[in-house]
Amino acid sequence: MNDSGFSRGRKTVGKTVAIKAPAKVNLHLEIVRQRHDGYHEIETVFQAISLFDTVEVGLTEQFAGGEPNISISVFPEGSAPNDETNLCWQAARHFCREMGLSGDINIHLVKTIPSEAGLGGGSSDAAAVLKACDNLFETRLSDKKLEELGSGLGADVPFFIKGGTALGRGIGTILTSLPSVRTGQFLIAKPPLKLKAAEVYGNLKMGLTVNSTKANIQVMKPILVRFPQDTWPGFNRLESVVLPQQPALQRLVLRLQELAPVAMLSGSGSAVVGVFPDGEDLTELVAELEADGLFVRIVGPYGAGVIVQ
Repeated sequence: MNDSGFSRGRKTVGKTVAIKAPAKVNLHLEIVRQRHDGYHEIETVFQAISLFDTVEVGLTEQFAGGEPNISISVFPEGSAPNDETNLCWQAARHFCREMGLSGDINIHLVKTIPSEAGLGGGSSDAAAVLKACDNLFETRLSDKKLEELGSGLGADVPFFIKGGTALGRGIGTILTSLPSVRTGQFLIAKPPLKLKAAEVYGNLKMGLTVNSTKANIQVMKPILVRFPQDTWPGFNRLESVVLPQQPALQRLVLRLQELAPVAMLSGSGSAVVGVFPDGEDLTELVAELEADGLFVRIVGPYGAGVIVQ
């Protein structure tokens, strides 16, 4: 055996790490333009929230090369794919291919964040796997490098390496830190409806947004320090696509806008976020929404991204 611990091209590792993977909401989402490749360039304010999936990643044995052997299990069963279509599985393979590494990798995903809700759960889980692989393979990559790796998996993945409060530009992968949101009760309400982001963006008619008023990021920055308040200028342009087609979702947005200083669809939906001041009693509202069959959680802003527990 050589100094690296490899024998016949293999090295026993036997290590597992657990990662907390936060959800996100969009406190502002404007569509800037559609590119020739079909992707949309956006300007968005990402906010991580304290609603978490847990991703456990184990490395049994490391190989000198070749394709990794990846297994994945998901709890609760059916809450996400348990095969190579899962973004966690793809993240592990992507990491190994990009870094020239390989091994036996086992992934166990515990889902709390609803899928196809605009909360970024799948992207956060993928970022968690990248963070876990960096730990397990001892590659010691910078967050910037992990963000670059994440951009090859999905537009939201790099944000979950950075976390906190951030401005996203381009397709969402060009990130700039913003003043941290530290206060507010984030009420997440999601009906039993799943919306695919690609289909929502595909239905966007860019001609209808050309002459629309755009929120000024420079105006938003100082307001973030005092967030939430009624003067928040952010909005979600995708509401113009989603809400006319989903009357129940439109009623939910309007209901929360009656009560909260800030309320809008998160990302491409179907989750809606209403942000209330700290200390406001939301017991009756939660009971009302749950009685209507909605998934409801009250969480706080989260100042980080994916973190090794």
